[in-house]
Amino acid sequence: MSDAQRSSEQAEDGTPSGREPLEPGAAGRDGPPEVPESSPSDVATRLSLSEWKLAAGSLLEPRGEPVTGPAIPFVQPCDASMAPLPRAGMSAMAVLSVVALLLGPVGSVAAMVLGWAARKEIDDAPVVRGGHGLATAGLLLGALLTTGWGAALALGAWDLTYAHGKLPAAVESEATEPVATTKVMPESEAASSTPGGSVPQKTTLQRIGDLTVVDVGVDVRTLGEELAKQRAAASELGEKVVVMTTRDPCEPCRGVEQSLTDALMQTALRGVRLVRVDIDVFQEDLDELKIPWNRYPGFFLPALDLTPRDGIDGGEWDDDIPRNIAPVLGAFVRGQFTTRREPWKARPGSGVHL
Repeated sequence: MSDAQRSSEQAEDGTPSGREPLEPGAAGRDGPPEVPESSPSDVATRLSLSEWKLAAGSLLEPRGEPVTGPAIPFVQPCDASMAPLPRAGMSAMAVLSVVALLLGPVGSVAAMVLGWAARKEIDDAPVVRGGHGLATAGLLLGALLTTGWGAALALGAWDLTYAHGKLPAAVESEATEPVATTKVMPESEAASSTPGGSVPQKTTLQRIGDLTVVDVGVDVRTLGEELAKQRAAASELGEKVVVMTTRDPCEPCRGVEQSLTDALMQTALRGVRLVRVDIDVFQEDLDELKIPWNRYPGFFLPALDLTPRDGIDGGEWDDDIPRNIAPVLGAFVRGQFTTRREPWKARPGSGVHL
């Protein structure tokens, strides 16, 4: 029997060949009807070759009109971690690190700090920030300029202290004849000397800048009484009394006097009442108060009983110029002059030994 005849027979009775007709009610009794298993050979015998070709052709042939249009480009998928980070603005500290370089030595130090902080801020930012190169430039230039400013300031300080490798006092001493900074006078010479002509008849007071200078006059009753009066007046003005022994003629004394207007001396003796006493006129009074008078000019800080509690003389510096005198007197007045050429020795029964 041919394939066509076998197919027509199956169509007439509604039952595929090789299968038994299902009994009525079979599906209701036991669920879905059992489909007998078929081997591949049975399937091949049931379908003709032409039917297989027809089924396969219907799947491969396109239905309807072919779809035409632009080709869709292939897009490479990417990981979310490869996506570019969002960008933020320029770091303000990076800009300030460069601007600070224009503010001199302090600005150079600030540029280093700001540059370092800006780099750290940019590195730690959750988004990309600009200015990393600018911050690096501010940091490096700040370090370079700080070194340069430090060298310049050191050179300037050296130039103010030294002149061509020599101390100013040594340079000035080459142009003038050397003079004794402190003259030691024997007591016999002092006893036979006469009062100098520069001593005023009455006590005078003058202001030299911020410094009060008092010259004790010849007509005072006693030196102790006058010093007590000057100490009371100084106390009301918040001044400190410093007694200076002097004589005429005395070149070192004149050097100190001429230096009083200098800014260094004004700073060193600010708040001081300098009471000048002539050793020729008040020798006996000086002896009574235990104030040394054989080395002059001398400078003394009076104790409560007006005897000196500390003292120095002009031998503590070299030439009598402000640069030499001011540091010594300034430290002495404030009780900070500890390293001395000649240690202070109070006369027996006077003052306080320091």
